[in-house]
Amino acid sequence: MLSLLKKKPICPLHGCELTLSHHGKKSNVGHYFIEVVGAPLLYCQQCFEKGQDTSVEVEAAASNDFLRKLARLLDASEFPGSLSKPRIRVDFNPSKTHLETPPAEQIGPLYDINGRSDMRARTTENEEPRLAGLEPLEPRYSLEHLVLDPDSLERIREATNVLVSQDLLYETWNLGSIARTGRRVALNFYGPPGTGKTLAADAIADLLGKRILRISYAELESKYVGETPKNIQAAFARATETGALLFFDEADSILGKRLLNVSQSADNSINVARSTTLIELDNFNGAVIFASNLVRNYDTAFLRRMLAHVEFRLPAAEQRERIWRGHVPRQLPLADDVDFAALARSSEGAAGGDIQNAVLLAASYASLRLGESRVVSLADFNRATRFILEGKRRILEGGMETDQDPFGWA
Repeated sequence: MLSLLKKKPICPLHGCELTLSHHGKKSNVGHYFIEVVGAPLLYCQQCFEKGQDTSVEVEAAASNDFLRKLARLLDASEFPGSLSKPRIRVDFNPSKTHLETPPAEQIGPLYDINGRSDMRARTTENEEPRLAGLEPLEPRYSLEHLVLDPDSLERIREATNVLVSQDLLYETWNLGSIARTGRRVALNFYGPPGTGKTLAADAIADLLGKRILRISYAELESKYVGETPKNIQAAFARATETGALLFFDEADSILGKRLLNVSQSADNSINVARSTTLIELDNFNGAVIFASNLVRNYDTAFLRRMLAHVEFRLPAAEQRERIWRGHVPRQLPLADDVDFAALARSSEGAAGGDIQNAVLLAASYASLRLGESRVVSLADFNRATRFILEGKRRILEGGMETDQDPFGWA
């Protein structure tokens, strides 16, 4: 089974070789008559000795694909007369190798056909399911909605072309023979909030004809100690099963440098979560995008695994004008003095998200008026923009008043 691995498996946390165990089970495989045992798992002995579960199923996508085909074959078969439908026991360890490893209920999770961790051997009936309702969604935007600087757009097009041209690159030109990471493509989007990172991920999913599985750190983090790594495993497994583009928002929380001085259980949990992400990323064979506002603390181990790093900058005046126009619907009543070019000049320092909020706030100002004055004026837009940017500035400056006016409105 080790021959299935692309390279020697190493625990990112301890640097030791991972141990192979054929004690994994797959529950809820999608068919009542199919039982699965002997699924290969990789785990770190040192992590296990500390009571941490960092086990990862080997080649889960391949075994799940086989089981789905087996279930379809069983359903399509006829069993006439007294011939009952058989129960099938699939053992992925036909050699029955007896490894000196702990029982499966101790070293790691059970997996279902979707790659989700079952963990019924160690959890209670009242425990909440991890990442309940984890479903990919249809993308909401396309590349036509992206308003970015030319350099960022070009980097996105170049990186995305690796996904679009996979058949040519990996099969026709045989680059798959030297690709140690398989077909995995990992991209890193970084930059200030509201600059279009989430929108760009949707646009790439739309270009690829894929659904998108959006995961935020708030969804990964669990109130149960040790559950965050299993949520990370569930996210990668769900993306593998559905073929969706996997998108991690607030990724600095899971891609940061591992802590060297572990003084409390929370520190250790952070390290385990980050190590789990590394292992899952190494075994992933799809497209994943990480988005972050903070990249200075990224672990270099993650940086090496990214095909491209795309910076999302605050929009220049030309982009701001297009964003203003794009966020003002035709139905919104505008005063005659509204000038989008003037708005672009007066909103320096605003991100796309700021402009969207400013349109909403300006419209609310107009809604307070009656009669012919119930239209959005240039003054409304400027007032809303200043309100939003001044608030951000005060937060960034620690709430201190300042005589400086970085937005040119003094």
